[in-house]
Amino acid sequence: MRRQSAAQNALLDGLTVLVVGLVLLPIIWVFVASIKPNPDILSGGFLPSRITFEHFDAILAKTAFLVALKNSLIVGLAVAIVTTLLALPAAYALSRFVFSGRDLFAVLILGTQMLPSVAVLVPIVVLIRQIGLTNTLSALVFTHLALSLPIAVWMLKGYIDAIPRELEESALIDGCGRFGAMWRIVVPLIRPAVVAVATFAFVLSWGEFIMALALISKTEVKTLPLALQALFDPYSFSWGEVMAGGVVIALPTIILFLLFRRQLVGGLLAGGVKG
Repeated sequence: MRRQSAAQNALLDGLTVLVVGLVLLPIIWVFVASIKPNPDILSGGFLPSRITFEHFDAILAKTAFLVALKNSLIVGLAVAIVTTLLALPAAYALSRFVFSGRDLFAVLILGTQMLPSVAVLVPIVVLIRQIGLTNTLSALVFTHLALSLPIAVWMLKGYIDAIPRELEESALIDGCGRFGAMWRIVVPLIRPAVVAVATFAFVLSWGEFIMALALISKTEVKTLPLALQALFDPYSFSWGEVMAGGVVIALPTIILFLLFRRQLVGGLLAGGVKG
């Protein structure tokens, strides 16, 4: 039995390493290619003949790319902050208050995640054009909020459900209001989930491409995914610059995960807890 168990564990470990390798190989290749000269990239070899940062210098010298970087930071931070501020009271209300249609409302929130963003692309574009927000960062903030809020509310609700109600009841008896109980008792206890939600919203907004492509055409309001697409110029195309642009887009996500990996794992797991 021990030999069989050891063999099964070894097999599972091998499969895990294989799957992780297959997933990470393209990402590693992009990072390596970003510091390779263009001839090395075109040759198809993995290891560079020399290390160069000329591709990063080239894209960071492009004004349009720097403007897109600033726009992505503005939109991403706005979406992360607003998503967290709106999702917290909504999740608290769904978890703690009893009102008519609460379960239906919760199911509808979860049901929005069953639709791909492409399915609602046309109505969102029409709505944004009717209210005159085309080619504005506000349009991206609103559309990204619509994508991130439902899952953020559901994640936070699962975490709040796991917190004993007696903690809040003690605060209410001591004269604390509902908002004060939520802010002083619940929020500190669900800090990992709050970090997970904010990070999730930022990453979703940072890398979103389809909605941005449909709503943005002016260079001064483009985000990084659109700026990366613009690097595919048929008259002055450079694989090295494209790879460097991909690294610039990927780095914030990687850094956020490394900084908040414990909170992210804890928050995502807590989102599946039922009270």
